[in-house]
Amino acid sequence: MKYPISTGQAARVLNTTEPRLAEQVRRGKIQPEPEVIAGRRLWHREHLLEAAEHLGILTDELRARIELEVADVA
Repeated sequence: MKYPISTGQAARVLNTTEPRLAEQVRRGKIQPEPEVIAGRRLWHREHLLEAAEHLGILTDELRARIELEVADVA
């Protein structure tokens, strides 16, 4: 999987739901907000880490998984 990823993909990586992620954005917890293109939010590694931290689910294991499983697009 490569960044950016959709909200659905981000929810799967974080083992949460799309509405929970959308709520984090709506409440201004994710800054800067994931960019919206063609009606879809595009999540990058930094967004996932911040969301996981605000959701209280960021562990060393999850951080490593985010770093290893999802590679940046050059």
